[in-house]
Amino acid sequence: MHYKPYRDLLLELFPNYLKVRKMPLNGGFSCPNLDGTKSYSGCSYCNNRSFSPVFDQAKVQIQEQLDTFVPKLREKYPNAGILAYLQPYTNTHAPLERLHEIIDPIVKHKEVAGLAIGTRPDCLEDDKIAYLAGLNQKKPIIVEIGLQTANDLTLAAINRRHTLAEFEDAVKRCKAAGLTVTTHVIVGLPDENMNDFKHTAQVVHDLGLAAVKIHPLHIVAGTMMAQDFSSGEIKLLSFEEYCEAVAEMIKIIGPDIAIERFSGESPSEMLLAPNWCGEREKIIEQVEKILSQGDQA
Repeated sequence: MHYKPYRDLLLELFPNYLKVRKMPLNGGFSCPNLDGTKSYSGCSYCNNRSFSPVFDQAKVQIQEQLDTFVPKLREKYPNAGILAYLQPYTNTHAPLERLHEIIDPIVKHKEVAGLAIGTRPDCLEDDKIAYLAGLNQKKPIIVEIGLQTANDLTLAAINRRHTLAEFEDAVKRCKAAGLTVTTHVIVGLPDENMNDFKHTAQVVHDLGLAAVKIHPLHIVAGTMMAQDFSSGEIKLLSFEEYCEAVAEMIKIIGPDIAIERFSGESPSEMLLAPNWCGEREKIIEQVEKILSQGDQA
């Protein structure tokens, strides 16, 4: 294999389990890009309904979600470690007291082996990092900080409302506190090219992140980008271009950072394009083929 698989990182973090399975939860948090803290319009590509299986659980108490989802997962995977995953929106975008209310019951649950928290770099104040670092002494805490791209012009264009510098600062502070830090990036954002993709990969490498999710830009209904795509303003990468970009990024990211995934899926009724983005095995096969050709060169 030409890269470190995510399962290897999980084995390092959870040595008592041969398998670890993620269990998505919804903490009922919002996002500074949606609640007016920074914007009301959100990131131009984002519709949480398209990627979170627990989107509809926002008003369900966290203990009730645990009572529902833990037995279901345990029935399916009797011996797996359960990695709870606070997925939709920004899961540190609230006062510290609110984080305690949501996160403490998850970490205290006897069946939960650890917790992954999806968030943004501009919602990780020092007191929140200190809180998560304290929990990390009891069970592994993974902080998944969204980047999407290392190009500040693109970040502004897609309405992310944070900078690369803010991302680098948040990663460094989390790592200094002993937390496991991962990220996710999008390949194929408007007006970006291979140089941008390589630059993003270099940033991931240089920061020494634990893992990265890579996925193609896909256009989903209900987003600003869907409007631009419909009017012909956005050109998407082809399958071949995407796989070539991912292979180049993996070479730069290197063998020490786990690749959690490099495909992306959305419900068919929401996905506008590209039609291949969820073909996980096909993408893996093509990326592996490109990497193998590099070995022979």
